[in-house]
Amino acid sequence: MSALLSLRDVHAFYGKIQAIKGISLEVHPGEIVALLGSNGAGKSTTLKTISGLVPAKSGDIVWEGQSLVGIEPHRIVERGVVHVPEGRRIFAGLTVLENLELGGFTVRKQKQLVRQGIEQAFTLFPRLKERSKQIAGTLSGGEQQMLAICRGLIAQPKLLMLDEPSMGLAPIIVQEIMAIIRQINQQGMTILLIEQNAKAALRLAHRGYVIETGKIIMHDRAEVLRQDDAIIKAYLGA
Repeated sequence: MSALLSLRDVHAFYGKIQAIKGISLEVHPGEIVALLGSNGAGKSTTLKTISGLVPAKSGDIVWEGQSLVGIEPHRIVERGVVHVPEGRRIFAGLTVLENLELGGFTVRKQKQLVRQGIEQAFTLFPRLKERSKQIAGTLSGGEQQMLAICRGLIAQPKLLMLDEPSMGLAPIIVQEIMAIIRQINQQGMTILLIEQNAKAALRLAHRGYVIETGKIIMHDRAEVLRQDDAIIKAYLGA
């Protein structure tokens, strides 16, 4: 099966500081792929480079056979790549419903599609339906994360990139979020996942890449990485 997304020797910088150093990885249709590594390893920069927020200095990012390098971020969303950033980044002063409607910006002319997406979001997260008129900034952390994921889904992506969806959440809420990510994937969504909770990520993922100081140092099936002593020691907290 050909890859949906391929990074080929991608380099990217913040100013003069090189953040990613020749990353190559693939995501195939229907997979959950986990990107693991310590803070500052380059995980978030990798997602930002895919989504056009950080320009690739060299290398190529190939999506459905076409390069994304140099494409504007909103055009990348239109092509089906949606990024749910670290820290949720919801619009705190708007209602839950208004946040979801903004998620449909790239498909806004297809109002039925937006309405359908919102209904699907409310089916996935009934709690959000109950709070549809509530100001988003007054939601709990877990509810805000649910809203961020749903807002991403409204744009009808083919690839959903999730950056630290469990950050700062209570363990019971983390379990709920992970179960929802699995459910979304089982419904056909391809997911590229950054998750500090490496154990949880590798229980969900089909494959994983380990990144260190901007380079991929290991890649394998998730069940293999779960049993690797070096990975366990470095990233699973054991």
